[in-house]
Amino acid sequence: MKIGTKERLVTGVGLAAIGIIAAMIWWTYAEVGDANRQRRVTSEIGRGLTELRLVTFEYRLYHNERTRVQWDAVSDRVDRLIANARFVDPAQIEILAGLRENRVAGQRLFAELTAARGADHGDAPLDDASRRFEAQLLGQLLTYQQENFTDALRLNNLATQRIIDAERRVMIVILAGLALIAAIMVGMSWFLRRGVLAPIAKLQQAARQVAAGNWNFVLGIRGDDEIGELSKNFDAMTKSLRESFAQIGRSNQDLAALNEELKAFSYSVSHDLRGPLRSMDGFSLVLIEDYGDKLDEEGKDALQRIRAASQRMGYLIDDILRLSQVTRAELNVTRVDLSAITREITEAMDREPSGRSVQWAIEPGLSVRADPALIRIAMQNLLQNAWKFTGKTDRPVIRVGALEREGKMLYFVADNGVGFDMAYADSLFGAFQRLHHVGDFPGTGIGLAIVQRIIRRHGGRIWAEAKEGGGATFFFSVKEAEHGSDEQDHPAG
Repeated sequence: MKIGTKERLVTGVGLAAIGIIAAMIWWTYAEVGDANRQRRVTSEIGRGLTELRLVTFEYRLYHNERTRVQWDAVSDRVDRLIANARFVDPAQIEILAGLRENRVAGQRLFAELTAARGADHGDAPLDDASRRFEAQLLGQLLTYQQENFTDALRLNNLATQRIIDAERRVMIVILAGLALIAAIMVGMSWFLRRGVLAPIAKLQQAARQVAAGNWNFVLGIRGDDEIGELSKNFDAMTKSLRESFAQIGRSNQDLAALNEELKAFSYSVSHDLRGPLRSMDGFSLVLIEDYGDKLDEEGKDALQRIRAASQRMGYLIDDILRLSQVTRAELNVTRVDLSAITREITEAMDREPSGRSVQWAIEPGLSVRADPALIRIAMQNLLQNAWKFTGKTDRPVIRVGALEREGKMLYFVADNGVGFDMAYADSLFGAFQRLHHVGDFPGTGIGLAIVQRIIRRHGGRIWAEAKEGGGATFFFSVKEAEHGSDEQDHPAG
């Protein structure tokens, strides 16, 4: 059998394998595209439900015809999105059916709410029975809307999981394809060994050079036969790879430049936002101080609300910047005395003029391999969180220690504060997620998100165990953490 015939046979097998791999990759990428479409649809539904909730609150405040018409328009848009949504997964279909049922119930409640208010009432105050009935209808409506929003989030999570699964299948297909191509190459080497041993040996040497990263290697076999043609193709392939990697290098440089631009942009935006906020806060204070005697209590309260909102916006900007900086900061992992860092933070908190007395129980000798600056930020956020949520406790106690579970060392920060319902634990570490009203416990909802990003950057995980009215315990671990004490089984005890 001539070399050309052998080459055509091997090429046919290789092309068939590549075709199968291409078809499988196309199929998996089609799944990724469909999952992305589903996630876009669920995101639009979530945004529509959020807008509908805001319009509901606006109707509660003003009870005017404009708001009712706006509510109907947003509701119709959400219904169209739900009606046009197409899912194949049984769980998604079930959630979508529940979403439709809740939407029908919500429309019915809103119709009853508008009918209870009635066009003839206008802005006239309602009697006590009517107000109670209206409040009951509104509460039920908001409950349905919250359930709708939760269902939309579940749909979005399922679509996201489907994307992850599809991308995993893409990687499996690619790896299987590469393995198949490698097997074909090995088979070709064995098939042609007798007749073209020397050229194939050189080809193997070239493959080893390329596998080692020497993309400048040139095979250089000259001839008019199939081996000579293969040599030319191989050299063309390495040239294409060199060009591809050069393009990747340029893309990486562009990405680094883009990151720097984003960093500069974030700082620019934060400074541009702070200016108007300072003006709002400052001029509101001037009005209170200089014209306070000319304003009634309602006017003063409005100015105080403006000041509070502008100050909270400033805190949000600072926290968002801190969250971004934590993500970009370069890790400098070393052995850190966690007990010493905790004592420094708590001593600084005790010096603050808060009028509170907290009992600190810090286990000595805690150490961990981590970035000192980032682990300090994480501990400060956890301790401040415990401090805040023990603010209404008669005898607040905050404990810091470590224990061993399933052969892994876990560190914890425990308090005897208000705790929370574990049903909402999944949303605890999301940015801007709050389980308590800002009027009861101030904050921006960024602190725990910062902590989670820091722990994840250290290859660890963080979670919480709590009970309403029974305190909360935040556990975290980091990669290659040293073993410590396991003296306590119930840190929140």
